Amino acid sequence: MLSGIPVQDSQQFIIGPMNYWDQVRESGGFDIEHITAPQNTCGLMPYDCENERIRYPNRVLVNLYARLGLHRYNLSEGTNLEFHHLKKFNTSMTLISSYRITLVAYDPATNSLVTFLVGVSEQMYGRLNLMVFIARPQANSPSPLFKEAVWPQLGITNDAYYDKGSPFWPTDFDDTERFYLLKDPEIQGNDWIRLYLELALCSNDRNIPEWHVSQLQIVRVAVETIQYVVVSNVNFYITFKGLPVAQVGEDGEHVERKVIVRRFVDLSTGYFTLKGGFGFSVGEVASEGPMTRLRNMEEIRADLRLHPTTRPCPAIPIADWWKS
Repeated sequence: MLSGIPVQDSQQFIIGPMNYWDQVRESGGFDIEHITAPQNTCGLMPYDCENERIRYPNRVLVNLYARLGLHRYNLSEGTNLEFHHLKKFNTSMTLISSYRITLVAYDPATNSLVTFLVGVSEQMYGRLNLMVFIARPQANSPSPLFKEAVWPQLGITNDAYYDKGSPFWPTDFDDTERFYLLKDPEIQGNDWIRLYLELALCSNDRNIPEWHVSQLQIVRVAVETIQYVVVSNVNFYITFKGLPVAQVGEDGEHVERKVIVRRFVDLSTGYFTLKGGFGFSVGEVASEGPMTRLRNMEEIRADLRLHPTTRPCPAIPIADWWKS
């Protein structure tokens, strides 16, 4: 007996979670609606995004994560799949979460819709530090070059050899051998640059209003590429405006602000990592604090009047969750 618990119950207390995670592993972590978590297990929470009655949590972030997975696949495969809509996702019930996302993408090459799988792991809360560990069409088998983890733990990648700390915002970008300034058509033609910017803002401040994000305007982008033996590292220095309020600096949509986004691709595993920080003055070390300041109640009420929203609905009820 364990702490007064009958032997049979204590065995179930240990075996139940093991059986649950074995079933999750067999399903690949995506199709778990039929799997019931034992009462003593903090399992995965599934959400049905095609059910119009359900408002799933972190809606903006989950959509950005799905688009990031598509971008990862397009980048590695040379395809041009476009985000269509979310089908469902499963997430760990922890502050720093992992997501298994099933979405529908549009393939312009075949004029057809494709069911697509994305796995994203947050490496830190309250700032941009994400890893894409799965990105492929559902019909495809896992690539032998892309090591898929059933449910990655924190620190799955060892980036000590290529992460040398947050970069400085350069005094200028005149060194053409180090930097490349994107032309306006290149910025407009690569929507993933805006995706990086939105991820940097929304990861650092999950309460940023969606309409604030929609008003962002990219002013200029400088790209710095650093190639290691097994890691491709690219730094993006993004200047933008359109954010009404900010944690540091003057408020106003006219104010130009700076974001540094760092992209790592581990060529040995296929893992794709994004990290983001902010620089507010020339030569300043990039800060990783929230971009937007805390709003007072008067500002929040004004936002709600202009852009009404509804509270998130609960997740899909898992069959017999409380009866197990």
